[in-house]
Amino acid sequence: MEIRQDCSSLRIDLLLIVHSQEKQTERQNSDEDTSHRTQEKTTLKQSYSSRHIISSYESEGSNWEPSPQPTAKDFYAYPWDRSNLKSLPVNLKNFERLDAYAVQVGKRSTVEELVNVLMKIARTDLEKVRVIWMWMCHNIEYDLEGLDDKSKRSGDPSQTLLSGKGACEGYAGLFQKMCSLAGINCLKIGGYSKGHSYTPGQTFSGETNHAWNAVCLNRKWHLVDTTWGAGFADSSSNTFNFRYNEFYFLTHPALFIEEHFPDNQNWQLLKVPLSLKQFEGSLHRKSGFYNAGLIALYPETLQVETVNGKATFSIEGCCPALFSFTLNKTEKPGLMTLTKNGMQLDIYPQETGRHRLELYTKSYNSTKESYESVVEYIIHCGSVDPIFRIPKELDVLVGPSWLTEKKGFLQPLCRDSIINTQDGRCTVGFTLTKRNTVLATLHSEHITPGDERRHVLQTLRGNRVEFKVHLPQQGYYALKIHSSTGPGKYECFCNYLVVCRNPEVVWPSFPKTLENPVGPSSLMEKKGLLQPSHREPIIYTSNGFCSLSFMLKEDVTIITALLCDEASLNDHGEKRFVTQAQRGNHIELQIRLPQAGSYVLQIFANIKTSPTSFEYVCNYLICCSSISTTHLEAPATQQIPVGSGNMVDKKGFLKPSQLGQVIDSPDGHCTLNFSLDREMNCLATLHSDDKKWNTQMERRYIIHIQKQRQVEFFIQLPRPGSYDLRIYADSRLQPGNYEFVCSYRIVCTNPEVLWPAFPNKLQNPVGPTALSEKNGLLNPSNNDPIINSVDGQCSVSFTLRREMGIFARLQSDDVLLTEEAERRHVLQVQKQNRVEFQVQLPQAGTYILKIYTESEQGSFRFACNYLISCVNTQVKWPLLPVDLCNPVGPNSLSEKKGLTRPSHLEPVICTADGRCCVSFALDQTIDIVATLHSDDITSDEARRRHIFQVEKDGRVEFHIQLPNVGTYVLKVCSKKKSDLSNVYDYVCNYLLSCSNTKMRWPFFPLRYSSWDPSYELLEPLTGILPANSDVRFRIKARGLAAVSVKAKILYPLSLGSDGCWEGICTTAGCKEIQVLVTNNLNKGYALVLSYQVKVGVHQ
Repeated sequence: MEIRQDCSSLRIDLLLIVHSQEKQTERQNSDEDTSHRTQEKTTLKQSYSSRHIISSYESEGSNWEPSPQPTAKDFYAYPWDRSNLKSLPVNLKNFERLDAYAVQVGKRSTVEELVNVLMKIARTDLEKVRVIWMWMCHNIEYDLEGLDDKSKRSGDPSQTLLSGKGACEGYAGLFQKMCSLAGINCLKIGGYSKGHSYTPGQTFSGETNHAWNAVCLNRKWHLVDTTWGAGFADSSSNTFNFRYNEFYFLTHPALFIEEHFPDNQNWQLLKVPLSLKQFEGSLHRKSGFYNAGLIALYPETLQVETVNGKATFSIEGCCPALFSFTLNKTEKPGLMTLTKNGMQLDIYPQETGRHRLELYTKSYNSTKESYESVVEYIIHCGSVDPIFRIPKELDVLVGPSWLTEKKGFLQPLCRDSIINTQDGRCTVGFTLTKRNTVLATLHSEHITPGDERRHVLQTLRGNRVEFKVHLPQQGYYALKIHSSTGPGKYECFCNYLVVCRNPEVVWPSFPKTLENPVGPSSLMEKKGLLQPSHREPIIYTSNGFCSLSFMLKEDVTIITALLCDEASLNDHGEKRFVTQAQRGNHIELQIRLPQAGSYVLQIFANIKTSPTSFEYVCNYLICCSSISTTHLEAPATQQIPVGSGNMVDKKGFLKPSQLGQVIDSPDGHCTLNFSLDREMNCLATLHSDDKKWNTQMERRYIIHIQKQRQVEFFIQLPRPGSYDLRIYADSRLQPGNYEFVCSYRIVCTNPEVLWPAFPNKLQNPVGPTALSEKNGLLNPSNNDPIINSVDGQCSVSFTLRREMGIFARLQSDDVLLTEEAERRHVLQVQKQNRVEFQVQLPQAGTYILKIYTESEQGSFRFACNYLISCVNTQVKWPLLPVDLCNPVGPNSLSEKKGLTRPSHLEPVICTADGRCCVSFALDQTIDIVATLHSDDITSDEARRRHIFQVEKDGRVEFHIQLPNVGTYVLKVCSKKKSDLSNVYDYVCNYLLSCSNTKMRWPFFPLRYSSWDPSYELLEPLTGILPANSDVRFRIKARGLAAVSVKAKILYPLSLGSDGCWEGICTTAGCKEIQVLVTNNLNKGYALVLSYQVKVGVHQ
C-alpha cells in the first residue's frame, strides 16, 4: 500500500491480494460489531511495571535468551508521515505469482519439509518472508480453546503446524522457526495489544497479552503480525474466520504502535518511543481505517469534550466512501455530511457524562450491507443544548454530496445540510440527470401525520426541480427529498435539517387540493399550453384580481376550476370567478376572487382522442391578502394617475417626465420617460373604447426605449380620440410577472392625425438595451432606436465582449421579404472584436433590423433590434449575391485558417476595369483555392477560369478578370496539405463590383495539375487567342529543362537571362494551343496550360 501525491491530494493505492481458500472452519460474518482480533495473555517472568526494559524472547518454549537489539538505522519518525503504510515499500503486484503459489501449498508433516517446498519459488529474503507469511495467514487458524484456557496453548512450532491451530504465541513461534530455517533473522516480540476485549482508554499492567514478530530484511528490522493477518474470531459463534489482512505485513512502525506496545521499547522501532501511558491514551485507528484508504481524522485525541453540547469529527481519505456511527453502541444523535473524500460529523449527546463514539466505513461500491469499525472516541459531555433537537425522522446523513450526484441529482440550490430561516421559508432544488418522479415531505412534532406534503410546494421546469417550504411555526424540521424507485415506491436520497427560531412565524399549510408540481411544467407543454404569462407557481394579488394567459396548440380547449379550503365555492365557481378570453391561439384567464385567502386554480385540457373529455394539466396557487367589498364592480385594472399618490415611486419609477394625469397631444405623438431605481423590465399598453380596438393593437403604437436605468415610451396615435396608456413593471417578488404601475390619459383632437402602427415584428424595447449588453454587444454606433435613411443605406456596429457567432436580418410588414431575402440585404463585416452591419433597403418603407448573438451553449438568441425608416421612393437596392456569406472580407476565421496579411482589408472591392488582385501571406502547410460566383456563372469550370493563382515573394495572389459588368463573390477555401482528399473548407469571401458596361474579360487559360503555383504566366493572360495570329508567350519558371508551345507544330521557348521562357507561336489552323514543360529532357513533357483559338478572327 503506497501513498503518493496526485493533483495536490493524497491518494492511496490498495494493492491488496485476497486469495480464497475453502476451509471447513471458514465462514463469512457480516456483523463487524461482534468480530474481534485474536490475542493471547502470555505470562512473562516479570510484570512490565517492575522493569524499565524487558527483553523480547527469541527461542521456543520457556528458555528465553537476550535478542539482538535494533539500532538507530531501524528507527522511524512518529507520528506517521503518510509516506507509506509499510516500512519497506513493496509493489504487491510483484507478489501475485508468489502468493498464488503459497496458498496452494498443502500442509506438511514437518516444518523443515514445509519450508523446503515453499522456498522452491522464493529467491530473495523478501520473497522468503512473503511466502512464509502468506502460507501461515491462509493455513493456521486461531485456537479458540486456548483463548481463555492457558493450559491448552502451545508455542511449539511443530505442534502448531500439525494441528493447524495456535494462539498468538503459536503463530509467532512457527513464523520465527520457518524464517530461521529459510535463513532469515527473525525474532518473536511480546507486549500489549489493543485487540479482543480492548475498550478505549483502558490501561495495561501485569502480563503481556500478545506476540508478534520482527524480521531483518535489507539489514533493517521490520514488523509482522501473522495472527491478525490471518483473520478474526467471532465471539458470538465461537468460530474463527479466515480473512486475510495485508495491513499487518511489514507495517510501518508509526502505525503498528497504535495497536502493539512491545515489552522492550526498542522494538517500537521509533526514533522517539512512546511510553505505556501514551500508548494507553492514544487514539486507536484500526487496520480497517487504513485499508479503506483513510489517511487523517480530526480530532486526533482519544478524549474529546463537547462545546455547547456538540462535538465535531471529520475523516479524510483518498476517494469517496460511505460512513456511519454509533454512540454508546445504539444511539445516533448526530448529523453527518459526506465530503469529497471523507465526512464531517456533529455529535449532540442527549445526556451529560462519558460516551463512547464508534465510527464505521465501507467503500461506495461495496456489496456488503455492514460497515467496518475504524476508530473509537471517548466523549465527555459537560452540558446538553436544551434547544437543539434532531427530528426522529431525520436521517443521520444530511445535505447534498457526491452521493446525491451519483444518484442523478446535480447542482443543489442549497449546499448546506442545515438550513436556518428567519421568516420560516426556504427553497431547495436540484437538476435531474434523468426523468424521475420526485417529491418532498416535511416532518416534525408540529406536523400532523398525513400533512407531511402540505407544507412543501414543488415546481418542475425542464430537468430542474425546486421545493418551496413554508414552516407552520418555529422549530426543528426534517425536509426529506424522495425519488421514485418503482410504481408507488420511493426512497429518500437527500434530507435537510430546517431550523427556525422566530416565534412570530406562522405559515398555513398549502391547500389540500394543490397538486405538486405547481405552475408550468413539461406536462403542460405536452398538453398544448405554451408560453405561460406566469412562470412562477404562486400568483400574488393585492386587490383580488389577476390574469393568466397561454398560447394554445391547434384544436386545444381548456376549462378551469377555482378551489379554496376556506371559502365555499359552489359548482359554478369557475364560471363566476374565472372568465376566458380567446383571440386566435391566445387565451387569457381573468380571475376575480370573492374574498381574501389562498386558492387553487386548476386547468384541464381536452383529450385528442376524446375532445369532450378533459384531463388535468397543471395548477397555480393564488394568494390574496385583502379585497374591497365593491370588487366585482371594480375595473379590471385599477388606474392610478401619476400625481395622485406615491404608488409610482414605490414601484421604482422616479422622475416622471409627465407630472399631470392627462397628456395633450396636438400631432398624435407623445413621449413619457422615467428614471428607474433598479434594473427591471417594463412594458406599456394603449387602450381605447373604439369597438375595432383589439389586444394586438395595444402594443403596436408604442416604442419602448430602455437604457440602463432610464425608460422611455414613444407613442403615436392611429387617429384622434381619448386613449388610456398603462405602464407595467417586472414584479420584485415574482420576476417574470408584470405588475400594474400607473396609467395616463392621452387626448388628441387633431382630425388629421393618422399615424400607422409600428411593425408587428418590432420587439420592445427598441435599440441597444441592457439585454444587448448581457448578450455581448457593447459600444453601439447608433444609440437611437430609430434610424432614418435618406438613400436607403445605413450601418450599425458594436464591440463584441467575446468571440462569438452573430448575424442580422432585415424584416418588414410592408415589403414582402423571404427568409433568404431578410439576410441578403445585410452585409456583415467583422474585424477583430468589432462587428458592423451594412444595410441596403430594397425600397422605401419601414423595416426592422434584428440582431442575434450566439450563446455559450451554441444556440442563437435575440439581442436587440432597430427601426429603420426611408421615405425616398427612388431607393431600390438589389439583393446581395446569393453566394455571399457573412461576415464578408477577412476576419478571425480566415486568420485561424492561415490566411494572414490580406491585401484587401475592406469587404467590398470596386474595380473600374473589371480586374483586381487579392493576395495573402503564403502558409506552406496549406493549399488555397479561389472561385468566382455570380448569378450568371453556373458551372464549376467557369467559376475557376476567371481566376489565375500565382505564388511569389512569399504570398499567394489571385488575379481576377470579371466576365461582365455586375456584382460577384470571390470565395477563398483552404485545406491542409497533409489532407490527401480534394475537400476544401470555406475560409472567407469578398464582394466584387464593377459598373463599367464596356468591360468584358475572357477566361484565363485552363491550368492543369502539373502547373506549379510558383510559375508565373506573363503573357498571354487571356484564355482565348485570336485565330491565324502570331502570339508571344512569356513564362517565368525555375527548375525546368524545356518549355514548348504545341500548335500545328511544336514551338520551343527560349530561356532568357531574366529567367523567362519566351517565344512566338502561330495559331493558324489550330483550335487549341497547349503549353508543355519538362524538368528532364530524357523524360516526357507535362501539359500545364491550354488556350482556345477563336476561329475567324485575325489580329
